[in-house]
Amino acid sequence: MNAARQKEASPYRLSPRELALVFIITFPLIGTLFPLDSYLGWKSPALAAVVIKTPLNTTIILTVILTYIVWLFSRNPQKSISALRRNWILFVFLLWAFCTSRWMPEPGQSFNRTGRMLVFTLYAVYLVEFVPYRRVLQLLAISLCISCTISLFMIVAVPSLSYSAEDLRGAWRGAMIHKNVMGGTASMTFLVALVSWRMKLLNPYHIVAIAFLATFLLLIANSATALLAAFVITAILAYLIYVVNRVSYPLVLLFFTGLVASVAGVIIISSGIIYTLLGRDAGLTGRAEVWEFASFMIDQNPFWGYGNGVWGTDFFKPIVLQELHWPAPHAHNAWLDFRLQLGLPGLSFAVAIWATIGMRLLYAISIRRIPEMALPAAIFILLSIRSYSETIIVDPSLNEMFWLAFSYAAFAALPVRERLRRRQQTPARRYWKEPRSLIPKQAFTHERTVPPSS
Repeated sequence: MNAARQKEASPYRLSPRELALVFIITFPLIGTLFPLDSYLGWKSPALAAVVIKTPLNTTIILTVILTYIVWLFSRNPQKSISALRRNWILFVFLLWAFCTSRWMPEPGQSFNRTGRMLVFTLYAVYLVEFVPYRRVLQLLAISLCISCTISLFMIVAVPSLSYSAEDLRGAWRGAMIHKNVMGGTASMTFLVALVSWRMKLLNPYHIVAIAFLATFLLLIANSATALLAAFVITAILAYLIYVVNRVSYPLVLLFFTGLVASVAGVIIISSGIIYTLLGRDAGLTGRAEVWEFASFMIDQNPFWGYGNGVWGTDFFKPIVLQELHWPAPHAHNAWLDFRLQLGLPGLSFAVAIWATIGMRLLYAISIRRIPEMALPAAIFILLSIRSYSETIIVDPSLNEMFWLAFSYAAFAALPVRERLRRRQQTPARRYWKEPRSLIPKQAFTHERTVPPSS
């Protein structure tokens, strides 16, 4: 009992397994200094060439992680099968992504990209299904804090590597491969800090420090989408937890709120006020031209797609340079990239995943579990907002697959936890409702003693 209380009071005390989990989350999954050759190659191709020849190669690292995850699942086969079945649509989506490598100009590269997504998905499912939910949230908070601290260190110690000046505005990328990735990570860290405060996961003073660090990185990353998402999601979570969760009919209130918010959003976006506040033009810094080009390429191959990671192939790069006159790395819109890279089936699976999470979010609201599910809900909303102006999930933002799988797996496990909670409460209710059996009156009568015979 005392050991359990001490561990609850000290979330930073990690077991060897938890230490390995935090290490994997911080570097390969979040993308801190990973892949190292890509991070260094952004500014120093010579350093990147040295790293590729070392055992720090991305494929080797992810193969080791995949082996470790498979071993963790194999320790409890029955529970593992149930967990994988609950998240079947994620693996169908990945299976189709593997299939697209067959008609990809560079099949090996596409297969490798999808293999990374598989590793991230399995890891997310394992965390949700095999680690206590509250402990998972603590490990995520610790990992994100470490990642942001490393980014701050890189900005201070090695500014030449951590500064990104690919456009006129300039921005800091910290320990991430791109400024938008650091913006997304900082936004995620800020939301995790809010949830940690609400659920009392960490020391309050530590949470405040983490929130300030995340806000600072969010501002210097100069990612308008991540900044807007952090502000909007904070308001949505506060409204869901402190207003919707306390009314008699939460879904009815949420429905009318959604109508009002939709009308207001259309008016604000149409007026152009949001672009002025964010310092962007109506074309979203050249994204409109990229979207037009991506739509044109989709029309050339509307059903099958070109394969996961096609933007980085020697087949696609010359076409991009010829049409856009700059090496666009992706479509800057997740839904366009789902259709362009994975075709119509891939887009359909992505829509099904989003719709399933959305319905389970409504289920969590209806049973008043939104405070408990605040982080998966925040992740889902953050990914939804970022998907409009950034490419996520597919190449080159493969790390986002971890967050999508975590949100999906958390909501998929919610009905199971709810049934278990009700099952544990049912015997107690029956015990207090059932009348106590009456003890027969004869039990209290004393038998006559037979006098001894003389």
